[in-house]
Amino acid sequence: MRRVLTFAVCGLVALVPRAATAEVLLTPFAGVSFLSEGDEKFVYGVSLAFGGLIGVEAEIARTNVADQELLGSTVNLETKLTTGMVNLLVKVPLGPVHPYVTGGLGVIRVAGEVAAPVLGALELSGGEFGMNFGGGVILFPSHTFGIRGDVRYFRTLGDLTLGDLTDFGGLDDLPIPEFDFWRVTGGVTLRF
Repeated sequence: MRRVLTFAVCGLVALVPRAATAEVLLTPFAGVSFLSEGDEKFVYGVSLAFGGLIGVEAEIARTNVADQELLGSTVNLETKLTTGMVNLLVKVPLGPVHPYVTGGLGVIRVAGEVAAPVLGALELSGGEFGMNFGGGVILFPSHTFGIRGDVRYFRTLGDLTLGDLTDFGGLDDLPIPEFDFWRVTGGVTLRF
C-alpha cells in the first residue's frame, strides 16, 4: 500500500504544471514619432514589463512636438507630447528571438509654452485618454541583455480642445487636432 501511495503522489506531482517563470524587462528606447506627413520628431522613453508569455507593460515616452518661432520670430512656441500607457504584452520566445504584440490604454498629454512680446509667456497643458497597439521583436544575444525594435500606433480617444487645457488668456474651446500617429523605436532590453 505504501508503494501505491508513493506512486500516486509522484504521478500527481508530475501532472501539476510548473509555474511559469516570470521575468522583468527594462527597456530604455529612442526613435521617431511620425506626427504628420513629413513631420518626424525624435522620441525617447522607457518601458518596464512583467510576466512570461503574457505580461503587463508600462511605458512612458516624450516627443518634442514643436519648438519654433512664429510671426517673424516675435512668438516662440515650445510644445511637448508625453504618452503614458499600460499594455498587455504577448510574446513568443523562439530561442533568442522573441516577437511580440502589444496594446493598451493610457494618457496622451500635450504641454507647452507660447512666448509673445505683448502677452508674455502663456503655459498650456492638457491630456486625453488614448490607446496604442503594435508589435516588435527582442533579440537576446545573452540571457540578460537584448536589443528591441518596436512599431506602435497611438490615438486619442476623444477630441482634445483648448477647453481641456489651462486657461489661455481667456480663449477657450479652440480646437486643436486630434493626435493620431505612428512611432518607431529601438532600445536595449535588460532582463531580470
